[in-house]
Amino acid sequence: MAAPPPHTRSPSPPAGRVGFAYALPPSLPGFDIATAQKRLGGNERLLADLLRTFATEHGGSAAEIDQLLRTGRPATAAAALHRVKGAARIVGAEAVAAAAQALEDDVRHGRAADITGFATALSETVDTIRQHVAAAPGEKPTGAGNAYTS
Repeated sequence: MAAPPPHTRSPSPPAGRVGFAYALPPSLPGFDIATAQKRLGGNERLLADLLRTFATEHGGSAAEIDQLLRTGRPATAAAALHRVKGAARIVGAEAVAAAAQALEDDVRHGRAADITGFATALSETVDTIRQHVAAAPGEKPTGAGNAYTS
């Protein structure tokens, strides 16, 4: 018997594998997974996708923000921190959100800005995502590690 045309095939994974590619651990260090899932209507697949996107899009942010601070562009650095903080809160990366908030406050108020805490939180969060969040079917897993070095 021939396979049904592509438009009639179910996008669901085979029986017994439902949810496997998107299974998230109930907890991860530095994350509030339960709140993030609630925020996204319980959509675990969306959260997994957003976590991987966060790691990809913001994994190098510490180096970029450090460069902005070193070149005397605090307003741009604060705006970048604000974006990372918002994205971190959406995906439940509370450690990064808190570190970004603290650094953003220092930058906006003209205080000496030490990026170390933010860079460490971001690096650990990105590494955690890459180690614990499975790639979707047909995707290649992201590489491990974070490029930031001080």
